[in-house]
Order: sequence, then C-alpha cells, then structure tokens
Amino acid sequence: MDRIADKQGVLEAHEFFHGLPEPVLRRLAATSRTVSYAAGACIFTKGDEGFGLLAVLHGSVKISVISDDGREVVLNLITTGQVFGEIALLDGRPRTADAFALTKCMLLALDRRSFLPLLATHPPMAVRLLEVVSRRLRRTSEQVEDLSFAPSDVRLAKALFYLAEIQGSSRASQPVINIKQRELGSMVGLSRESTNKHLREWEEADVIALEKGICKIRRPDYLRKLVGPLDGS
Repeated sequence: MDRIADKQGVLEAHEFFHGLPEPVLRRLAATSRTVSYAAGACIFTKGDEGFGLLAVLHGSVKISVISDDGREVVLNLITTGQVFGEIALLDGRPRTADAFALTKCMLLALDRRSFLPLLATHPPMAVRLLEVVSRRLRRTSEQVEDLSFAPSDVRLAKALFYLAEIQGSSRASQPVINIKQRELGSMVGLSRESTNKHLREWEEADVIALEKGICKIRRPDYLRKLVGPLDGS
C-alpha cells in the first residue's frame, strides 16, 4: 500500500496527471510501474508491441527513425514532465519510431489495458491526451515544412530555441543547451559537417559559445531575427 501511495504522489506531481481526482490517481498508481534506463539505452524500437504510455519522471528521451540509407532523423525530444508512446496506446498497433534515453532516465509505464478504460470514464484525461497528440502533430507538420522550404541556418536556429524551451533555459538571457552536434543535425536534416559549419560561424561571430555537449546562446536576438520571418512572429 505504501508503494502505491508513493506512485500516486509521483503521478500527482507529474504535469500530465496533476489535478486528477484522487480515485483516478490511485487506480493509475495501482497499475503502473517505474523503470530506469541508462543514458543511451534503447527503450523501444520501431515495430515493437505498443504496450502503453510512458511518462518521463526524470531525464530526456529521443524519438527517432532510421532512413533506408542509415541516416537518423530525430522526430522529438521528450523531457521531464512529458509523456510519449501515445500513438500505440490509442490504436494498439506497433511502435512507429525508436525511443532512446538521451540521459539517465526514470520512466513511469502505464499499461494500455489499464489506461484505456480511464479515458472512457474520465473525459478530461482523454482531452489531455488529445492535446499531446495535437502538439506532436503540429510540430511534425512544422518539421516537414522546414525541411522542405527553410534554409539550413534557419532550421538550426529554430532547433536551438526548441531545445532551450524543453530544457527549461529559454527564459534565460543566454540560454544553455545540452545536445551533441550529431543529434542536433539529425533534428533538422543536416549532416554533422554542415551542422558544425553553421555552429562554428556563429561561434566566430560571438552568437553562441560551444563546449563539449553544450551550446550557449550568447546573442538570442540574432537568432530570433533569423527565424522571425518563418516563425509567424
């Protein structure tokens, strides 16, 4: 019973589940389980059975696919307080992408057989899940549009701002981002060489500062002007 109470507290603190009625949280806690992954570990691969929804308690998860020629395309980065695996949860079909732990992760796994009845009996939960799906769809649409029409430097700048937002540093005067250049390039369809070229040019112009696995945006105003015409702002 103490273990269920502990998981109930974890659920209540999570952004996706916060504010749900106590009976709903207790029911979810009784059927959920926590799982840990080391940085770089595979959580699931495309084609795996979609057993349910996963909530990130701590850490960051990379959602990606591999093209026929072996190139990785990063579809999304999921961080603390977010959920993923919603597509397989809803349709019961195999996973549509790979999921890897970018950092050491603690996840909460919710089985599809236990979660779906709650969607039917508790409509606010279904609305929250639809909001998640809608945000992901909007982001995917924007990614496709950028890959088709936006210059490479604009795509890279937008990715930096997106990373700053999900890593919680976007409000800082000089946001700091944790990301490897290869993974950054995979987010916007650029080779590691092209990504490095743009980053080094910005570093020489004092727009950013680079360290191993870290990018600090020293002049956000410069990058905002770059993405402005394509950002709708």
